[in-house]
Amino acid sequence: MSKPWAVITGASSGIGKALAFEFAARGYPLFLTSRAEQALQTVAAECARRHRCEVRTHAADLGDAAQTDGLVLALAAADLEYGVLVNNAGFGVKGKFADTDLAAELDLTHVQLDAMLKLTKALLPGMIHRRDGLILNIASVYSFAPVPQQAVYGACKAFLLSFSAALGEEVRGTCVTVTTLCPGVTRTEFRARAGIVEKNTAAGSTPEAVARMAADQALDGSALAVPDLVNKIFVFVARRLPFVLVPRIVNFINNRRGVNY
Repeated sequence: MSKPWAVITGASSGIGKALAFEFAARGYPLFLTSRAEQALQTVAAECARRHRCEVRTHAADLGDAAQTDGLVLALAAADLEYGVLVNNAGFGVKGKFADTDLAAELDLTHVQLDAMLKLTKALLPGMIHRRDGLILNIASVYSFAPVPQQAVYGACKAFLLSFSAALGEEVRGTCVTVTTLCPGVTRTEFRARAGIVEKNTAAGSTPEAVARMAADQALDGSALAVPDLVNKIFVFVARRLPFVLVPRIVNFINNRRGVNY
């Protein structure tokens, strides 16, 4: 039997792009979306060429409510069977909250939270009805720690973790699973777009390694996926330290990494 469709947001680069190739390699037809239409078409063509899978695309800026609603309507109009939803689209805003641009931070919440909620609300009932499906939400190790100078980004990731855990319990017994991926530093364009410069430019995992682990864990039904030992240690420590110390330690670490400059 053919597999259901995998919907992946932010699929034109980084972890989203790598996840597109991962699910294509595992036999899933793809419905890919991103605001970068040309790059999205390139990823779609390469997935189709490498893995001989059907790929559809829909360019949309998920920071725009009307375009997000347009994507939801396009998914409904396509009348496909959706078995995978990857909420990956996102970006960061760096700087002290008193100084940063409010419009950019509101766009961040629209992309990371509003679009995720709308897409999940649209596709989850069908998965439950068919008793088959998975949702993979891309969060961060910052889900476990308030992040000075990336306060809104860290808060969005904490929301994702909490929402995903609650939703996973709600759908328990329906054959639908919810997985939260919490990567650490990953070698993508994300940091450059957010204005984050790190001293060690070779630090972190490749998006391909993160995507492979994420797909494995999501298909196994794991609730939480944290790649790499250093990230697992960070999560372990952050969950056990006194709450007031965690943002201080994160701020210290990011200062040493050069991230806050």
